[in-house]
Amino acid sequence: MKNIEKYIVVSLFAALVLLCFLQIIFRSVLNLSLSWTEELGRYVFILLVYMAACAAVLKDAHVKVEIIDSFVSEKNRKHLETAMDLVFCAFMALIGYYGMLISIDAFELELLSPAMQVPMGIVYAIIPVSFFLMCIRLIQKVSLRYKKVDPVAVSEEKS
Repeated sequence: MKNIEKYIVVSLFAALVLLCFLQIIFRSVLNLSLSWTEELGRYVFILLVYMAACAAVLKDAHVKVEIIDSFVSEKNRKHLETAMDLVFCAFMALIGYYGMLISIDAFELELLSPAMQVPMGIVYAIIPVSFFLMCIRLIQKVSLRYKKVDPVAVSEEKS
């Protein structure tokens, strides 16, 4: 389960391709429009982006400024990276918390998506779930760093 995000991302991408293919076939060949495929495709794409961000966290593949690394000693670099990861984690937790509040509000208001009539609270729950998952991966990365294990190497091992 180390790389569960990778499997989720691949599955979501396959689903997105299938949904787009269905929409093209129905519009071009059958001259019909499936309104739910466009909406579901949008939600799948949003989930795909956030799950890919979760996968990028452990591999240290997200965008960051690395110029400071050249001015810091190896010992201090470990502490600096830990501090940056913990600040990043706090920010992700904050976004996750407010995303959870928005999701709860959507459930309480009983908002439904236009085409599929799915509760929007489920759609909005993508934010807190993915951001809390990023927090878990950041904490895992910090833990591996202090166990003197390369988090990138762990994320690339076969599951």
